[in-house]
Amino acid sequence: MFTYLFYQHVMFRHSCGKCHFCNTKRPSDITIADFWGWEKTDPSFNKDDKGVSLVLVNTEKGRRLFEAIKNDMNVIPAKLGDCMQPNLKYPSTIHPKRMAFERDFQKYGFEYIMRHYGNVGWHYQLRILPRKIKNKFKQIIKKLIGKK
Repeated sequence: MFTYLFYQHVMFRHSCGKCHFCNTKRPSDITIADFWGWEKTDPSFNKDDKGVSLVLVNTEKGRRLFEAIKNDMNVIPAKLGDCMQPNLKYPSTIHPKRMAFERDFQKYGFEYIMRHYGNVGWHYQLRILPRKIKNKFKQIIKKLIGKK
C-alpha cells in the first residue's frame, strides 16, 4: 500500500517538488542511490534481481573514502550519462491532490486514505476497470440512485 502511494507521488514531501539537490553538483562527499539504468553498463550485473546501488563520488574526500572500501563491494565503473535518473536531473512532480491527501489523512486517518487514494477499496477497483465496463457500471449506479 505504501509503495503504491509513493509511486503515485501523492505522499511526497512538499520539498521534493523544489529540491535544490536534483543535479550532480552536490555538497556531500558521496551520493548513494538506486542505480536506474545499470543494464546500460553491464546487463549481467544484477542477475539476482535484488537491485543495484549507485555511488557518486563528489569530492576528493569522497574519493578517498570510496577507495578505502571499494574492495569490499562488487563495483562496476559506469558513465555518468548511464546513471542519470530523473532525480539527478530535476525535482519530483508533486501530485495535484497532494494537499487534499494530507488534509484527508489528518482528518480521517490511514484506512480512509488507502481506500480513497490507494489500491484498496472500490475507488481503486473502479479506476482499474476497462473504460467500457466502467461506463456501464456508472450507468447502473445512476439508475439505482435515480439520476439521469
